[in-house]
Amino acid sequence: MDRYFPIKIILTVSIFLFLEAIFAQRWTPEDDFNHIKTFDAVLKKTVTELSNISPIKKDNNEYFSNKQYDQIEGLYFRYSLCTRSLLDIVNAYKDFSNRSKYTKNNVQAFILGYCATLTIYKYSAELILNTSGKPLLIDKLNEEYPRTEIKGGGLDFIINNLTNPDYINNLDIAHEFYQRQINDNNQLYDTSEFDTIIIELIKTTTELSSAYINHKKTIIDKYTILPLEAADIMQVTTIEETVNDMINAAGGQLKAIQEFLFTLTGDIRMPLVDGITFSRRQKRSLRKSLKPGDIILTFSSGYLSNIFLPGYFKHVLTFTGTHDQKKNKYIKDIRLKPEQQKLISTEHDIIEANSDGVTTSKLENYLNGYANRMIIFRPSLSDDDIYTVMNNLHSYLGVAYDFDFDLENGEKQTCIEIIYRSYNGIGNIKIDLEEIFGTTTLTGDNLLEYFIKDDKTKLILLAVENENKPGRAEFLTDEDAISYLKQNAPEEINTSN
Repeated sequence: MDRYFPIKIILTVSIFLFLEAIFAQRWTPEDDFNHIKTFDAVLKKTVTELSNISPIKKDNNEYFSNKQYDQIEGLYFRYSLCTRSLLDIVNAYKDFSNRSKYTKNNVQAFILGYCATLTIYKYSAELILNTSGKPLLIDKLNEEYPRTEIKGGGLDFIINNLTNPDYINNLDIAHEFYQRQINDNNQLYDTSEFDTIIIELIKTTTELSSAYINHKKTIIDKYTILPLEAADIMQVTTIEETVNDMINAAGGQLKAIQEFLFTLTGDIRMPLVDGITFSRRQKRSLRKSLKPGDIILTFSSGYLSNIFLPGYFKHVLTFTGTHDQKKNKYIKDIRLKPEQQKLISTEHDIIEANSDGVTTSKLENYLNGYANRMIIFRPSLSDDDIYTVMNNLHSYLGVAYDFDFDLENGEKQTCIEIIYRSYNGIGNIKIDLEEIFGTTTLTGDNLLEYFIKDDKTKLILLAVENENKPGRAEFLTDEDAISYLKQNAPEEINTSN
C-alpha cells in the first residue's frame, strides 16, 4: 500500500472542491456517486474476507499457509486499489473555481466529495478494528509486498493517521459543514442534474457521517493513550465556534469551505503519477497508425480505469475504430442489445473494462494527460479474425467489473480478461494464464511479454515521457522501444529479442 495515501485523507477537506472541466468530460456527478457505491460494496466484501482469514494452528504454533499469504496480499491489494480510486474522485474536486460552469452544483459537489472521503474512512476504520487482537494478521498487513507496491508498515500508518488530532479536527469541521448544509438545504435541489440521486446521496452521506462519529470514538478510546482533552482534539463547541469564525471571516459558508481548503491543502497533491500529454501532431500520427484490433497497454494516472493487477502497464484496451457502423466495416454486422447500445457513441473508438464494467470510450481521454505511458501492439490477424474479435469484445458490453481478478469466472470481466477471452485462440494467438494471489489470472505485463516475444505481432509504438520535455510524450519504435523497456522494466521484459 502507498503509505502516503492515508495522510491525504487528513486533507479530507479537499473533497469539497468543484469539478474541473476536463474531468467533467469523463464522468458526471451521478457517475461519481455510482462509483462510490461500487467501491463501498467491494470494500465491504474485501475487509470482511480479509478479517476472517485465520492462521493454521499446529503443534502450539500459528502460521499462514502460502495460499493464505497470497490471499492476504490479494485482498490487501484490492483494498488499496479501491481506496485509491475513491481518492481519485476526491482529487477530481480539488479545483473549487467560480469559473466553473457548474457553479450551481457547488453544494452537491461538496456533499459528493464528503461522501467519498467518509467511505474511505469507514473501511479504513473497520480494517483496523476488525484485525485488532489478531497479531499474526496485523504483522502480515504491516509487511512489504513489492509486487503490488504495498509498502511496509501500512496498517500502523493508517492507525497513526486515524488517531492524528489534525486529521480528526479536519473531519469534525467537515462534519459540521455538512450538517449545516443539510439544515440549509434550499440549494440542494437547485439543478435537474442531481435531482434523481440527491436524496439517495444525502441518505448515504448521512449514514456514513453517523458511522464516522461512532468509529471515531471507538478508535480514539482504543488507540489513544492520552485522554481526549489532552490529545489536542477540539470539542464540539470549539468546532462550532471555529466554523462560525471561518464563515464570518469569509463572508459565507461556501466561501469559508473554499478558503479552509486552500489554507490547508496548499500545493499538496495526491500520490498519483502525472500523465503525459500528446501534441496535436502526435495525436494525428498516432491515429493514422492505428487499426481496429490494435491492443493498447497503458499505465494511467490514477483514474478509475487504473484498476488492474500490478506491473509496468496496469490497464489494457482495444482500438475499435469509430463506432459508426456505416464507416467501420469491422463492426457493421455487430448486433447489440438495447441496453448495450446505450453504452456507446459513434465518437467512441476503444473498448475497455474499468470500475463501471465493460464499456466503450474515446482514446482521446488517454492522450490528454490520463496516461503516463502507452504501448500499442498489432497482432497478426486476418480481416475475418478481426471481425470475430470485434464481435467477441462487444458481446461483453455492460458486464460488471471483476474485482476478484479471476479468469475462471466469466460472469464478470477485467480489462485483461476481455482481451484474453476475445483474442485467445484467434489466429495464432495462444496466451497462457498464471496463478496470482491464489487466483488464475493475467497481468498487463504478462500480455506485454507475450506480444514482445511473438514474432508475428507488430509493435506499433511506445509512448513515454520525453526526458527533455517533462510532461510531454515521446514516441519510440522498433529497437528503441525494446531497449527502453529492457532498461525501465527489466523484470517484465524477459526476452533476448
